[in-house]
Amino acid sequence: MSAIRLTLPDGSVREVPGGTTSRQVAQSIGPGLAKAALAARVNGQIRDLDRPLEADTSFAILTEKDADALEVLRHSAAHILATAVRELFPQAGIGFGPPIEDGFYYDFEVERPFTPEDLETIEKQMAEVTAKDYPFVREEVDRAEANRRFKDDPLKLERIADLGPDETISVYTDGPFVDLCRGPHLPSTGRLKHFKLLSAAGAYWRGDSRRQMLQRIYGTAWFKKEELQAYTHRLEE
Repeated sequence: MSAIRLTLPDGSVREVPGGTTSRQVAQSIGPGLAKAALAARVNGQIRDLDRPLEADTSFAILTEKDADALEVLRHSAAHILATAVRELFPQAGIGFGPPIEDGFYYDFEVERPFTPEDLETIEKQMAEVTAKDYPFVREEVDRAEANRRFKDDPLKLERIADLGPDETISVYTDGPFVDLCRGPHLPSTGRLKHFKLLSAAGAYWRGDSRRQMLQRIYGTAWFKKEELQAYTHRLEE
């Protein structure tokens, strides 16, 4: 594949073979950057490190110093939460799990509301998931394959049915858990260090009071322990 030109934040241009990943670019710049890299900004969009680069573009590696990286951290934390819930409650239906201001949430269809004791158990299970350092693996699939992957997840099948005919369908796998998701995500679950589950509450599926009630678990995640402690201290006050 022919070479492509990457314009870096300092204005310099780097030529790499087409198909090179952002992770490989970070490694070529230096081991320190490769270790710190969490995602990349490609033509203004945040993308996973392992997605191949196909055309000339503006390019930057995101580390925890970038404000945009916090959203990637929290989106990944939501998936880690869902991974833990599915391990503890295998029959849990899986709804949506976005990052939000100061944290993240994920909606689950379960037989009973989550208790404070459940949240403690789930948080410990999340720590197990991060300790295993599962890579976040992205795949693009067609509609038939997406329906096959989520045949036991009616909430996901409904979401797939809503996708337009030309929309790219991507799934992310971390260890035992597969989710329908646009991404992007951290390189692996082990990059999430400082997080806390905060509360659980009822939430209607897709915000529609005519639909079933799901259980929404809220959490927060930060890059530094001191930031997590300061945030939880503010909540307590």
